[in-house]
Amino acid sequence: MGGGPGIRVHQFGGATPRRRGGATARADSPQTPLSALQNLLPLLLLFLIPLLSSLFSGLGSPDNLPRFELDVPAPPLTHLRTSSRLGVPYYVEPSAAREVAARGRWAALDRAAESLLVGRLSRGCQAEHETRDRLMREAQGWFSVDRARYDEARGMEMRSCGRLNALGYSYQ
Repeated sequence: MGGGPGIRVHQFGGATPRRRGGATARADSPQTPLSALQNLLPLLLLFLIPLLSSLFSGLGSPDNLPRFELDVPAPPLTHLRTSSRLGVPYYVEPSAAREVAARGRWAALDRAAESLLVGRLSRGCQAEHETRDRLMREAQGWFSVDRARYDEARGMEMRSCGRLNALGYSYQ
């Protein structure tokens, strides 16, 4: 086992391999409660920090608003309310409506309803644009354009975009 011509093989320390430094046997010392806590501290922090943040996230939050439904009443959400700025109709539970009125929180609830509606309409408008663009691409062939399909795609009704524009927003 010389390693072949031109290769030198060296073995230091005798015939038996040595143990690495980390694998040496340690003297078993009794574990104190403090050392056990130090060993568990990273694990405790891993669970306690998210727990504490979730407990304190609800404190002082002004947005503890009741549930609402846009456009169509869904029992028990039957009390009709129209937002003051954009005129968005939405429905809340009658008992929640009395509570919101007592606390004077209609403006916050109106903003939440308007924000939800504008977000839904923006996503719907984006989907309508993508559908229209896809149909227009499909109408364009390799050598000619199917004019009827192309015109139909261009004239496609885009309800969400129309409603978004009526509210004073535009799709980017």
